[in-house]
Amino acid sequence: MKKISLLALTFILMLSGVTTLHAELKIGYVNSQRIMQEWEVAREAQKKLDKRSQELQTEYQDMLGRLDSMNQTFEKQKMMMSDQRRQEKEQEIMQYRQKVQQYQMQKLGPQGEIYKIQQELTQPVLEKIQKVIKDVGDENNYDYIFDSVSGNILYAAQAHDLTDKVIYKLQRTE
Repeated sequence: MKKISLLALTFILMLSGVTTLHAELKIGYVNSQRIMQEWEVAREAQKKLDKRSQELQTEYQDMLGRLDSMNQTFEKQKMMMSDQRRQEKEQEIMQYRQKVQQYQMQKLGPQGEIYKIQQELTQPVLEKIQKVIKDVGDENNYDYIFDSVSGNILYAAQAHDLTDKVIYKLQRTE
């Protein structure tokens, strides 16, 4: 992670040397993990998410326990069941297994309820943090602000944006 940060910093310093020959570059960083731990709003959002996640996990584990119990009971009793009763029980277990899988996808899966709740709770928090970082960068004349945890650039002064120049050059080489 530190290598990525150093590589990104080196790259930025090289670019800034091209764009600002004698200007001093002002770089800062924030620790996003510490912000999320110490800012009350972020902690409350995380608590709500953890609570709902635990509720869903508990319900899912209960369902898995019931499925396991159904399977064990069936295995113990299947030799004494008629063919019709055995098929009914197998069908019942299969339907419940599908219900458990459906629950997992709807509640815990990548597009499930817990993901949506996470988005609802964290999106406003992250937007507020990003706005404050931008404000701090603008007010204190920072060129770049990094996240010391991920190594990502969280803020860059518009003066260092070379996107238009790169697009222009690319379009001229077609």
